[in-house]
Amino acid sequence: MKFLWGVGVLVALALATTACDKIKAPVPELQKPPAASDPAAVKADERTALAQTAQKELDELRASIAEFRRKAETANQQSQAKLNEEIEILEAELRDLQAKLTELKSATRESWNQLNTSFDQALKTLKVRIADFRQKS
Repeated sequence: MKFLWGVGVLVALALATTACDKIKAPVPELQKPPAASDPAAVKADERTALAQTAQKELDELRASIAEFRRKAETANQQSQAKLNEEIEILEAELRDLQAKLTELKSATRESWNQLNTSFDQALKTLKVRIADFRQKS
């Protein structure tokens, strides 16, 4: 009797472990990441990010020029005329940069690299001019 009881327990354990192997929690399918084989899609995202960063930089430069304009208003008349003249040059360069950025945003893939290089050079030039102006005033 003990032998049959022991065999029964073993059979029950064997059935339980076999049944547990067959009952598995469903594994959710993972979403596939976007295909990296499409370089145009990656490039477009990169271009958008660069354009957004460039716009933020232009906004910061615009704020600096506005600050210069406020300081120039408090200067004496002779200094104010000279400062305003320099500020107008900075504002013109900033407008040109904004136009280049607009052109860059709508550029084709082929022309984007060339326009981006031109924009970067103009941006660096304006940053240097603003830093020089800041030191002078």
